[in-house]
This record gives sequence, C-alpha cells and structure tokens, in this order.
Amino acid sequence: MTEYSTDALPYLIQGENIIVIIDNINHTISKTHVSYGKIRDSIRDLDWASVREFVDPVKRIINYGQGRVKIVDEQVFWDGEEMHNTLSSRMVEMLREGFSIDAMVKFMDNLMLNPSFRSVNELYGFLERNNLPITPDGCFLAYKRVREDYTDVYSGKNDNSIGETVMMDRNKVNDNKDQTCSPGLHFCSKEYLSSFGGSRIMIVKINPADVVSIPTDYGFSKGRCCKYQVTGELGIKPELAFTKTVQENANTHEDNIFTPDWLDDPRYR
Repeated sequence: MTEYSTDALPYLIQGENIIVIIDNINHTISKTHVSYGKIRDSIRDLDWASVREFVDPVKRIINYGQGRVKIVDEQVFWDGEEMHNTLSSRMVEMLREGFSIDAMVKFMDNLMLNPSFRSVNELYGFLERNNLPITPDGCFLAYKRVREDYTDVYSGKNDNSIGETVMMDRNKVNDNKDQTCSPGLHFCSKEYLSSFGGSRIMIVKINPADVVSIPTDYGFSKGRCCKYQVTGELGIKPELAFTKTVQENANTHEDNIFTPDWLDDPRYR
C-alpha cells in the first residue's frame, strides 16, 4: 500500500496553469506568476513546504530592503508606493524565471535615496540599454577614460588610480540632460569609449544615489554623477578610435589627448 505524506497538497496541472489547495483556499497559478517555475518544480519534488512558500511571494520577499520592497500580485511596492518603471518590471520578470533579485532590491534601495525624479525613473533603463552590470551591494559598474598617469582627461588633477574615490559637490553637477557637455564626474558605456580621448580605460563603481543626469547625446550612452570609486582597469590598452577632427586636435596636445578649449574649466571632469 502506497503511503502519502500528510503534508501533501491537493493539486492539478492544467495546461499552463497549476491549481493547488492550501488551507482550504484554491490557488490558480498561471505561467505569469512570479514563482511559477519554482512551484512546478517543488510539486514535482514533493516539496510541499516550498509550495506553500512560493505560492505567496509576499511571504518570501517581505524582508527585502529591510521590509521596504514588497511584491503583491506581481506589482512592486517601495515603502508602500507602487512602482511603475523598467526596474520594477525586470524584478518581477526575474522572480518569475526563478532568479534571485537580492542585488536588484539593494539597487532599488540605493536608487530611492537619489533626490532626482528623472534619475530614479531613467537610470535602470540606461544600464540595460548599455549592458552595465549591477553589483551585489546594489551599485553598478561603468567605464571612464583617463590619462596615462591616471589623472582625469579634463583637468589632470583627479587621481583615478584603482581604489581611489573621486567626488564633487552634487549641486555643481549639471542635472540638465539636454546640456550634453557640462560640469560633473563623467562615466559611460563601453560603446561610447571610442568617441572620447584618453590613454587608459578605468572601471568605476557608482552608487545609483549619486547619479545626477544621463545626457541625451550619443544615444544615452554616458552619464554624470557626483561620486564614484575606481575598481579596475581594462587589461588591454585599446586602440584610440577618433574621428578625423578629433585626431587632428589630439595630435596638437602634448599628451596626445583631445581637450577642446571649453574643457579648460576644471569643473568639467
């Protein structure tokens, strides 16, 4: 005689839907449910405790971000406020596919400390568009060209050696994304690197709270912030890919770095 676990739950696999009864409550889990895959796998493995946990995703993520991030009916809330942006949509999608969203939640917690409405709503889309990764502590990585001696291209005063942190007053960074060449600490995508001078390419780590603006030129491929940490350098020194005009200007500069006249202002870093 076959013995059945007393913890087993009544269920039915109906096409792409899973129907399961928990504590006399009927739950229909469609394929769009954030934990559909894990519920299906847990039923297959007869792991009934996990089925109970995954059917109600709120129980599983209630403590994310010290309880500030919750997902209810596949909608993301931060401090009780419903979020409608690319980041919240991606978090739900990743949960649905069985991925951890720990780093995403930390990223959201950091991002929500940013006082800029525009940065909060546009930054994650910028990262996806430019293939820039999020770190486990909720920051992100980007690139920056510097001089051969690791100082910044514009002023030659900021040390961008690995391990250094560079910062400036936030209220001195231009937050107008339509003013494309303006004061601020600059970072960019890998694709943008060929559009800018500099002998070395550094990898910088940026807290989303410190991003001020994403300029509209070059397909939204660069940004301005008020603080970053230099975490690495690309191992192979790439060929400098300039337009003819930039090459001609670069050849007149003693460091072979293109520096337009208006960049003499040390604020433009």
